[in-house]
Amino acid sequence: MYKTTGLLAALLVTFSAPSAFSQSDVWDGLARTTFDIPAATLRIPCAVLEDGTGMAIPGFAPAFALNLQLIGDVLRLVEPIQAIEEIPESCLDTLVVDGNIAIYSTDSAELGSDEAVNTNRFYTIELQATIPPEGPIDFTVLTAQERLYLRPTYEGSNFELRAGIAPYSRDFVYDDALLELAYKEMLDGITVFEAGNLEIQCDFDDPQALLEVVGSVGDNTQYRIKSSLTATDNNKIFSINCTAFNRDINRLELTVPSFEWTITLP
Repeated sequence: MYKTTGLLAALLVTFSAPSAFSQSDVWDGLARTTFDIPAATLRIPCAVLEDGTGMAIPGFAPAFALNLQLIGDVLRLVEPIQAIEEIPESCLDTLVVDGNIAIYSTDSAELGSDEAVNTNRFYTIELQATIPPEGPIDFTVLTAQERLYLRPTYEGSNFELRAGIAPYSRDFVYDDALLELAYKEMLDGITVFEAGNLEIQCDFDDPQALLEVVGSVGDNTQYRIKSSLTATDNNKIFSINCTAFNRDINRLELTVPSFEWTITLP
C-alpha cells in the first residue's frame, strides 16, 4: 500500500473532483513551463507523476498541471492544480513522489517575457520538497542551469517548378515519392546545433485546393492537379512544406517550402 503524503492527498482531491478547476486558464497557451513574472509563479502545464522507481502511482492521474509560487526563497505549491487523465506527447516535466520527498524536474523552463533576449533562453531546474503531514508544501532549488538554445537552420535547396507542363504535365501524379524526396532534401540541408528530439515532417500544402485525390496505395495518397483548372488559375501555387518541430521544447523551429509548383496551363 502506497503511503498517502500531503502532496498526494492534495493531488487525490483534485483527481476525484477535476471540475473544481475547470474554469482555470492560467496554463492556456503555455507550450512549456513558464515563470509568470507578475504573479511570481512557476506555471507548469504538465508534469508526469511517478513514484521513486519511475512507475505511475495507482489511484492518481498520470500527470498534473501545477503552480509553484515564489514566496521568500521557496516555491510553494498553490492552487489551481489540474489533473490530466491522459499524458499528452507535449508533456515535458516530471514530478517524482517517494515517501515524503517530492522532486520536480524540467529541462525546458522559460521566463514569461516578450523580450527578444529570452526567446531562446531555457532553464534546467530540479526542485525538492520534504512533504509535511499538514501545511504548505514548499520546494527548494536543487539545481538551476541556464542555456542559450541555438535554433536549427536550413541552407538546402528550394525547388520552384511548374505544374501543367512537362515534366509535371496535367496527368502527373503527386504522391509519397515526392514527399520522401523532400524529406531527404530537408535532412541534407538542415543544420542542428543542439542534440535533441527534432521531428521532421513533409506534406503537401494546398490552401487553394488545386489538387484532387485520384487514388491511394496503402497509406500513399495520390493527387493530380484538378481537371477543372484552366489558364485563369495560372500563377496559383501549391507546395510540399517540410517542418522541423522540437519535441524537447514543444516549438516549431522551421517551415521550408522544399518544392513549390506554380500552375502553368496553356
